[in-house]
Amino acid sequence: MATEVAAFLLKEKLQNLKADQTIIHPRLKGRISTAIDNLQQLLSFLKDTAEPDNAEDRESERTNLLYTIYSAEDTIDTYLLRRAQQRLKRLASLWSQKEVSKGLKKFNVEFMDLPFFSSLKKDQPQPQPQPLQSKVPRNVGSATTREGGSTHRWEKISHLLDMESEAVVWKQHMEELVKGLIPLPLEEQEFRVLPVVGSGGSGKTTMVRSLYDRVDIKRHFECRAWVCVSRDFKFRDVLVDLIEQVSITRLSGIDHMGDDILAEMLLKALMEKRYLIVLDDVWKVEDWHQLTISLPDSQNGSRVILTTRSDEVADLADLWGNPLRLHQICDAERWELLKRQVGKHEAELGKFEDVIMEKCHYYSPLDIVLAGGILSTTESREWPRIIAKLPSPGEGRSTSLDIVSLSFHELPPRLKVCFLYLGLFPKPLDVPVRRLSWLWLSEGFLSPTPAERKMKLEPEDLADMCFEILVRRKLIDVTKWKLDGTPKTCRMSGVIRDFFSPKSVRSGLFYIHDNETKLPTICKIRRLVEYMESEKVLDDSIDENLRSFVSFNNKLRGKANREIGTFFKSLVNKKGFSLLKVLDLEGVYKPLLSDIVGNLLLLRFLGLRSTVLDSIPSAVGKLPCLETLDLKHTNVTTLPNSIWKAKKLRHLYMNEVHIDAFFQKLSKGSLSNLQTLRGLYVGNENVVTNSLDRLVNIRKLGLTCHKKSVKAVVDWVLLLPNLHSLKLSSIDEFGKPSKIELMSLEKQTKLCNLYLLGALEKPVNLSRVLPLSLKKLTLSMLELKEDPMPVLSKLPELSILRLFADSYLGSRMTCDGEGFPKLRVLKLWMLSQLRSWTVEEGTMPILQELEIRGCDALRKIDGIKHLQSLKELTLTNMPESFTERIKRGIWREMYIKVNEWMLSRHQVNQVRTADEIDEYDSEDDSNSHVEEEGEEEEEEEERYYDEEGDESGEIDEDGQEDGDESCR
Repeated sequence: MATEVAAFLLKEKLQNLKADQTIIHPRLKGRISTAIDNLQQLLSFLKDTAEPDNAEDRESERTNLLYTIYSAEDTIDTYLLRRAQQRLKRLASLWSQKEVSKGLKKFNVEFMDLPFFSSLKKDQPQPQPQPLQSKVPRNVGSATTREGGSTHRWEKISHLLDMESEAVVWKQHMEELVKGLIPLPLEEQEFRVLPVVGSGGSGKTTMVRSLYDRVDIKRHFECRAWVCVSRDFKFRDVLVDLIEQVSITRLSGIDHMGDDILAEMLLKALMEKRYLIVLDDVWKVEDWHQLTISLPDSQNGSRVILTTRSDEVADLADLWGNPLRLHQICDAERWELLKRQVGKHEAELGKFEDVIMEKCHYYSPLDIVLAGGILSTTESREWPRIIAKLPSPGEGRSTSLDIVSLSFHELPPRLKVCFLYLGLFPKPLDVPVRRLSWLWLSEGFLSPTPAERKMKLEPEDLADMCFEILVRRKLIDVTKWKLDGTPKTCRMSGVIRDFFSPKSVRSGLFYIHDNETKLPTICKIRRLVEYMESEKVLDDSIDENLRSFVSFNNKLRGKANREIGTFFKSLVNKKGFSLLKVLDLEGVYKPLLSDIVGNLLLLRFLGLRSTVLDSIPSAVGKLPCLETLDLKHTNVTTLPNSIWKAKKLRHLYMNEVHIDAFFQKLSKGSLSNLQTLRGLYVGNENVVTNSLDRLVNIRKLGLTCHKKSVKAVVDWVLLLPNLHSLKLSSIDEFGKPSKIELMSLEKQTKLCNLYLLGALEKPVNLSRVLPLSLKKLTLSMLELKEDPMPVLSKLPELSILRLFADSYLGSRMTCDGEGFPKLRVLKLWMLSQLRSWTVEEGTMPILQELEIRGCDALRKIDGIKHLQSLKELTLTNMPESFTERIKRGIWREMYIKVNEWMLSRHQVNQVRTADEIDEYDSEDDSNSHVEEEGEEEEEEEERYYDEEGDESGEIDEDGQEDGDESCR
């Protein structure tokens, strides 16, 4: 595994170098081609032999090969760094190309001298790299159109929102568990613990997760929380996680609180509530005992579900002595589960039923799911080969690891690297898909092949496709979804992570510094991951060859951030430069950075989200390879002037940074690759007409404009052919919503997400403004006089509609029959003059969630019974009489949540702008696997009713592209 990972990464780097038009050394390109051929032979050999990495007879040989590969990679990256330095000084780079040529000559010689080279099939033609789409059946994993648009992203995995597809084999167990959770009146109102015990892969977590999100469970419990305890149990972390989920107020000063104070805080928060808490993956009895001190018994029917592999833990946790033990599923259940995994190819699967079931006897649910994942992402003509490789277990012998290994082995090399990389995230953490994709791309794992370039696929599209395939393989699970069907967070299952994480570390892909992991012996650390448990930043085993630094040290303040500054100064000063490409400090409190960052000339990703930094070093703007700069949730109000000269920058996230204060006219080629521009305040129209309107490749745009610049911005928007997401707010000099003028957006055929805030300067016909491609629409303060529903109902793709404060000023609203065919979420907030709403039969046939908030004048809803698919109805700050009428009118099982929040006049004014809602908007069941959608880049744990974030709510997540040859 280690050899394959290193060989793939070096081959990608060499292919990028080969395409570099500046290579002029006479022998270099030939040696690059030879090295690529050698590496391709090696990768084919490793795939064909599938030999374990730790085979004793090959261990020394593969160690030598790793040294050879890493040495070549260092040579190439050092060349790229020196070339960047020479360009700053305007020097020629021929002499450094000579060094690369010598280095590759040495690599090719050493490679061919290795004993195993003689066993490579040199005469066999080597396969050419194929597009990612061709690795799976037709249309499988195709997250983009041929033209590179992303109008069909995630469509191949959105069906996984229905967790019942995998929970089908546990229906009997689920009903038993429900009886324990919701007792009959006057029965079992005392506190109870319900253990669910089973081996790894038996389906404990999947079953409990499916039950956790049931409507009857939501209705019964006032608050719910879900935490992963895991083998690496940290009492404090679990306490904080639980407090954040059950508390409705912001927490401050946690860093300075002792564990006993936190335990008491949790106890008080739960004391008066009927709660349901899921403690997933508890390993030790002492861990359970430590948590019990904060779980009160208020004799109100509160429950704890505990999942564990340990019979001892289960027996001691359940005082009733009756833990739920998951039985081994029968062959009929195995076959039914397998058919669900394969999906539409079910009929073709029937041809292989006998041979499959002969092998699948004694398979666990995880085994079946993994086998189905392999088959569902493989052409059916390949099924006989796959089925032949499925392990044939004996009774009592686990096959999960064999099937996991097979699934991994069948992946193309770059998907293997992307999958292994997921192991750098802490185990209890739900991994943000946004952050994972950014890191994949910044590391250079997903360089487009020639065929993919021909298909106009962007690297961000490849990241989406890669993630989708891994989910369909069941190697990673989506743990939270946005309501528009896009994945928000993910993780590996416990069994898979336990198997692969040590292998990832041993492969040298990354090193986790957590005071427990042993230092690597094969090579120097190339990617350093710092966990919050570590006491100091590692330095002794790191040299200038470090490529990435990712920190999860977000629990400590003060000392940790100073050590980060000291660490980088030491790293850069060793030889005056660094090969660092990724610097991700998301969540680290005010890391101490200086202009020494300017020496990181190969840096592609600088992640400072949620660091609360007040400023960034001026040298950041001069980094020649920087592709993503993330300043979301910081106090940075201005950027270096030089940032506008960046030619590689693709994604720029800010917090209402005023461009007028530091704007410089764009030079030729500046920001020509920019795809995402978020959090910018534009006060002067000249800024738009003189420069911003040259940025025509924007896909995501989020601006706040002074009323004087709105028209210029709208004219610019009309010039953006690839625009997918637009957030446009118009405010006056006092920060209040101001006039906004709208032009027709009908020609923006790729626009999926639109957010508008501001009062219309003159009446408009919405049918001539809104494109039919919209999937999500948010309107705030538009002051529409005519009912917008007849027009909006005809948008064929609309899945989420949010009408916020005074977006409509009429008293009546009607949703016609057969309208809104794909609407899943509807929110009506603070429509102060709305008195009646009519819902006709046939409208909104798949609506699942409805929220009505602060519509004080609303007296009745005619026809709510026609919303047959409605699962959740939330009534926030609505008159009590209205709430009671609605409750009496509900004729079926539905989750009705009633919220009453007391806000000051100042807070109400803030909320009415729909820009500060995340301060007051929270949800006590934020760990539902279907998350309310916040802003696309928001990955805080959404503990404060973050249903809207800052209301931008992007349809798509963000990644970043590989740079050109000089930065690879």
